[in-house]
Amino acid sequence: MCSKADAICRSILLKVLDCIDQDQPSVPKVLFPSLSSPSMSHKFLQSDPNTRTSHPYQWSSREPAVNVYTPGGEFLAHTDSQSLTILVALTAPLEDGGGGTAFWSQDSRGHRVEGPSLVLRPPVGTALLFGGCVTHEAGMPISHGMRGVLVASFS
Repeated sequence: MCSKADAICRSILLKVLDCIDQDQPSVPKVLFPSLSSPSMSHKFLQSDPNTRTSHPYQWSSREPAVNVYTPGGEFLAHTDSQSLTILVALTAPLEDGGGGTAFWSQDSRGHRVEGPSLVLRPPVGTALLFGGCVTHEAGMPISHGMRGVLVASFS
């Protein structure tokens, strides 16, 4: 990712982490008990943005990233195998154009057998937070236009 895009991603993630610290203070304690800092955003600020290895969190491969979906493109249902996933809508929901993020409940028979339990098409700037063990399809197919999502999965 170019340095300007990386700086934008870092700024967005910092805002999301700060919201978690303020609104859901139990999340860092439960998901990251080994953090010496009481806040996720404080630990993130201490890291060097120019090197992935200095980040306090272990990121999924090639993340944080901006995923762009166009007609015919999708990201099939999966789990992230990380403690926390953050998705931030970078474009407005498409009217009658599909897209969105689908979730399957833990007691479902699975994404290959039945449809999702929930589909969310959040407004631009909205962050979705969920555990990495949750089956989801962050890039549901779209019929027209474009959908952009910032994704960051980490432990």
